[in-house]
Amino acid sequence: MDVFIARQPIFNRKMKVYGYELLYRQSRNNYFEGTDDDQATTNLINNTFMVFGFQELTEQKRGFINFSQNLILSDLVYVLPKDKVVIEILEKVEPNEKVLEACRKLKEKGYILALDDFILEQYSEEYIPLIELADIIKVEFPAIQGKGIQQMIEQFGQRIIFLAEKVETREEHQLAMDMGFKLFQGYYFSKPVMENLKDIGVLNVNLVRVMNELHLDPINYGSIAEIIQQDVGLSYKFLKMANSVYYGSKYRISNIKQGLTFLGIDDLKRWIYLMMLRGVQCTENAELVKNSMIRGKMLSLIAKELRIKGESDYFISGMFSAIDILMNTSMDKALEGLPLSHNVWDALTGKNNQLRWYLDIVIALEQAKWNQLKRESEYPMLSAEKYMRLYLEALKWQRMLAD
Repeated sequence: MDVFIARQPIFNRKMKVYGYELLYRQSRNNYFEGTDDDQATTNLINNTFMVFGFQELTEQKRGFINFSQNLILSDLVYVLPKDKVVIEILEKVEPNEKVLEACRKLKEKGYILALDDFILEQYSEEYIPLIELADIIKVEFPAIQGKGIQQMIEQFGQRIIFLAEKVETREEHQLAMDMGFKLFQGYYFSKPVMENLKDIGVLNVNLVRVMNELHLDPINYGSIAEIIQQDVGLSYKFLKMANSVYYGSKYRISNIKQGLTFLGIDDLKRWIYLMMLRGVQCTENAELVKNSMIRGKMLSLIAKELRIKGESDYFISGMFSAIDILMNTSMDKALEGLPLSHNVWDALTGKNNQLRWYLDIVIALEQAKWNQLKRESEYPMLSAEKYMRLYLEALKWQRMLAD
């Protein structure tokens, strides 16, 4: 049975990733359709731990997993490692005595409990025992009314961690910080905080010069080596990369020109674009940069799997898919001056072509927007399980480069 697993980061007050909520859907007949809570969570747990690898998805952080009332009362939860998960109790769970007793047992065993989609006005007094058992309360931030949540944070904040979810704007994030929330989640965090506005000048000029050289025919490796050697930091990173395990070098690469010959054009282009992307990275947008790297690698893997020509274009499109957000400008301006193919330019600026279609597929998978994937297409598709395996391979690649 095919299952898609997406993840949404949860941040602490220092913008460090605290954990990932694992988002799940089951697809029948190869469509991306929802199913009941019990079956979805069961399939998620099975595929996460038995097939894909929990640690790969959560990067050694905690994984937040939704639990329905039936599953809270079952023994399924006890197959999960208590030090690796957070048990999210869905808002539809009734706080009857059986549920409360099951939650008490989970607490005794050392599990962390979170109340999901908490809206104060919708909770009656009968929920107080469940609130008192919770370690984390995930508050729907846009639904906050009055000062009730503020009073709850003041009353329970020393024992309960309050998480602001569905945070959409900078103003909401700042307000949540001021109110005392300790964890944060929402689409706002996929669009980075721009404390200092960035423009095209942030991109390393030497990297752009190298890219221009790579589009000449014939390519002059001597000129490229000279450009890289003018930049101490770039030279260091290039030699370190050329000698890395990832590129599989059996021999020591001791100079820039030797490394250029060893790598070849395609790998050199990938590295250059990766360095460009990292050039605009800061603490606030690190997660989006990481997602962009994963997109690039996954698109490259999709192109290879489906034997689509122009794998390098697919990689570049994924890598630069959020460059407008990272640089706080329009996509046209962000791409200005870069020697990109027409195919890549069209895809990144929103024109409908095959590359754009697969880019949208990857973004929809990343954000768990399954309904967007139901449309028919003239382009070949992979199975749900294959997409997930490629996604995990892209995660491993990104993590290896970060080490």
